[in-house]
Amino acid sequence: MEQRRGRRRRSTSPAKRRGASRARSPPRDGTRSAPPDYGHPGSSSESGSSTARSKSPDRPWKGPGMGPGMVRMYLKGRPIAMIAPQEAGQVDLSRESKPPREQLQLEWVYGYRGRDCRANLYQLASGEVVYFIAAIVVIYDPKRHTQRHYLGHNDDIKCISVHPDRVLVASGQVGGHDRSEELPCYERFDPYYKNADENNWYKPHIRIWDSRTLHTLQVIGAGKLRLGVCAVSFSVADGGAKLAVVDESGSGHMLRMWDWKNNTMLGEAKATTEPLHVAAFNPVDSRQLVTAGKFHLAFWHLRKDGVFNKKNGIFDDLKAKFVHCIAFTHTGDVVTGDSKGNILLWKKDTNRISHAIMGAHKGGVLALHTLRGGLALVSGGSDKRVVLWDGALQAPLKVSQIPAGLGGVRSICAWDHGKHAAENVVFVGTLGNGICKGEIGRDFTSVLEGHMEELWGLATHPFAPMFVTCDYSKQVVLWNAMKREPMWRKSIKYAAQSADIYPTGRIIAVGTTSGRWCVLDAMTSDIIYERRDGAEQLDCLVYSPNGRLLAVGSHDNFIYIYAVYDDGRDYKKLGRLEGHSSFVTHLDWSSDSRFLQSTSGDYELLYWDVITLRHVGHVSAMTDVTWNTYTCVFGYNVFGMWPEGADGTDVNACAASNDRTMLASSDDFGKVNLFKFPCCTHKSAGHIYPGHSSHVTCVRFLYDDSYLLSTGGADCAVFQWRVVGKNGRPRPTKTVTNATRKETSFASPRPDRPLKNTNKHRTAKLRDAETQTSRPTTPTAAKRPIREESRKVVSESKATFSTGSLPMKDENRNVLSELQKTENTDSEEQKLIQQLVDDIFASS
Repeated sequence: MEQRRGRRRRSTSPAKRRGASRARSPPRDGTRSAPPDYGHPGSSSESGSSTARSKSPDRPWKGPGMGPGMVRMYLKGRPIAMIAPQEAGQVDLSRESKPPREQLQLEWVYGYRGRDCRANLYQLASGEVVYFIAAIVVIYDPKRHTQRHYLGHNDDIKCISVHPDRVLVASGQVGGHDRSEELPCYERFDPYYKNADENNWYKPHIRIWDSRTLHTLQVIGAGKLRLGVCAVSFSVADGGAKLAVVDESGSGHMLRMWDWKNNTMLGEAKATTEPLHVAAFNPVDSRQLVTAGKFHLAFWHLRKDGVFNKKNGIFDDLKAKFVHCIAFTHTGDVVTGDSKGNILLWKKDTNRISHAIMGAHKGGVLALHTLRGGLALVSGGSDKRVVLWDGALQAPLKVSQIPAGLGGVRSICAWDHGKHAAENVVFVGTLGNGICKGEIGRDFTSVLEGHMEELWGLATHPFAPMFVTCDYSKQVVLWNAMKREPMWRKSIKYAAQSADIYPTGRIIAVGTTSGRWCVLDAMTSDIIYERRDGAEQLDCLVYSPNGRLLAVGSHDNFIYIYAVYDDGRDYKKLGRLEGHSSFVTHLDWSSDSRFLQSTSGDYELLYWDVITLRHVGHVSAMTDVTWNTYTCVFGYNVFGMWPEGADGTDVNACAASNDRTMLASSDDFGKVNLFKFPCCTHKSAGHIYPGHSSHVTCVRFLYDDSYLLSTGGADCAVFQWRVVGKNGRPRPTKTVTNATRKETSFASPRPDRPLKNTNKHRTAKLRDAETQTSRPTTPTAAKRPIREESRKVVSESKATFSTGSLPMKDENRNVLSELQKTENTDSEEQKLIQQLVDDIFASS
């Protein structure tokens, strides 16, 4: 059964995963190995059998080889035939391979979780700003524009709180994946996992850690919390000895208070059955705290016997659907902001309103923060305004508007470090998953930007440190990887699914979920071309290496082929490739732009001759084809990356490095994996890198292999990983030429001349294989000048005439008749194919 992409999937049940993980003991060094059962090239036993033996009935991997030079692997009982290159010879697929010497270091995370989390932006004593996205807590240095990362979590972080000393941090997460074999990889990043309970390490919990050393000090709630932690807060009056935790559960939200140093729960109570947004201690009383959410505002007092006393807020006629945020004055009075745009003041030890600012913001008040020890108040709303109020909450003192495109205000924190202590400088987290900074009353500037919805599209620039991403919020962003900032952001008409960059670097193609694709100018972000292929989403689109062709893979099971003109600014359809029985997921061009390989949602790996627009049925003819990229998740050079127990949907994407020494893959469990390339043994060990909290949708290397980029699905994050050697030093980068230095002009050598066809011997093999099945072949003809009439025929008639599926125009028929007389060709079909071959592949 086909599975649609674009949502988080658990490929197998937890019980099945536990059973699979117990079948073998994983290494304790953070590496991983792939499944054990494959056929191998040159296997002579049962070479023609469609069924094979398997060591375990639960494993999808079955063996034997199909014959000399072939490897077969099974997923859900479906065979996948993979051709081995000639140099592979008699390879022992059972041998063990070591992980690569290269490793990855997380250098930068693009994005901030502002769309559905609150009160998640704080300043530390060091002047750094702390926030989270996915399963990463980011510590950002505004002065150096650098990041550090706390990597102790194994799934979605939902809340964060900073200790009164502004050094310790508490962060809470939802339940993680039950994959016991992955525990060693977390031990590499957080030694605290070495003492973890193997039955509870993946369950919801709170981690208290030191922001200076990134060492975990305490883990609270593992095995005691239900679904996830949605709010957490340190007490203030007693020096941060207590920690309030709100636990999401199926029957409602539970409020718990902990002595976190001793890991002792002091009391608990059921808070509400409705969504709860925030919980906070009163800074003048360590036993009083306030919770707020949907139709909910409650004032709590913890008695010495561990029982909570609760008072619900009395709104009279000012009740709103949501209370979004809480702040406290220097006297302990409570300030709330609600969905009606009102700011309400509640006197300490009471549950009634003492003062109200009606319509403080148009829309909801989403964030509140006090300055100068509670003497001033800052508010932010969905109207994108940041307002400074006096201590009496009578009138606004200053107002600022945050930059367009970042959405409304989600969280606010003061930056009172050093010389900024006396200024009204704040950082603002936004609904658009970005962060901006500014002095209230003046213009704000964007500090960090991200994506707002799930993203699948990722492509890297062919010769510069840039990359493009696109998401379901219809945003296309071109990023500068060195400056770690966007160069531009463009809104298109439809949700974006895929992207690729033209070989010159001047053009960006974007596929959407509606069957439409568009072409953007990389310098101006202007849309210069639009086209539609069916009504299904376009999962992949790839330019050929010579820049003359574009292949578009669709959910309608077809691959559409276009001729590219005017440096990627004009396109004409040549035809479509038919043969897949499910949606097309990945595409790779051969280095000479002659062949394609593609994979589909039902685990097919097919090869195509783009000139004849036909499926290559005899895969033996593809033995020596050199591929320009390796993004198809099936194939001889990549099959070792598949994990044990995989069902075909676990691996979402892969990419080989440009120097063909590394293979990166991404999976459904928030992991990025790094292997040696080629990865062609069933015991291919690799490095595992957690951090994403959802399915990782794509991975790509930069042009010089200095960085690897990964995109998350539901976490909306883009991770930038530095490739380092075994000694931890950065990988040497390529020398930048004068052409590549012209970053602003996107200049590069224009592919005016098509690449030479270096696949003559492979073409001969293909013809021999087709002759065995009595297929019509295209005879090799001598090179000759291409007539303008022939170019017109190819352009207008395209490849549809080669199959006779459409009638020819009279003028084209006349041209072909003349060509038959002058060139002595055998048929109109052969003439069209030959002209297409010459037009694309002939060298001058």
